[in-house]
Amino acid sequence: MSLLKKNILKYGISFTVALWLAYAFINLRVDLQNPAATPLLEWYRIICDAFTIPGLTFLGLGCLVTLSNQGALDGLGYAATVAFRMLIGAGARQERYMEYLERRRANRLRGYGFLYVVGGACTVVAIVFLVLFNMNYGK
Repeated sequence: MSLLKKNILKYGISFTVALWLAYAFINLRVDLQNPAATPLLEWYRIICDAFTIPGLTFLGLGCLVTLSNQGALDGLGYAATVAFRMLIGAGARQERYMEYLERRRANRLRGYGFLYVVGGACTVVAIVFLVLFNMNYGK
């Protein structure tokens, strides 16, 4: 698969998930059969909240992947692997921590920048509606 198709797929799926999360939030807060019953100021607040959720979720996931790639979670991963193997009784030979680190360093994730782009785009939309809400609040 070409790089362009991979990027379109990653961004397309991510934006679809983000928009679906925003729509689900709006659908829970507003009667979409009669949207005119909701005041404009309330719409600004609801849309701001709806895009904040996927924005911060995608930005948080991007940060977690970055931290994991830097090795911040290697100790926890090793402990979980050892505990799981002990629970199921798999393998008499345990992998040493240094071997685990070498294996993890060889298999770092790449190409996750789209999480920051999608999260940032949703957060920008949320900020725009927050500004619109604050400009019209109290009028």
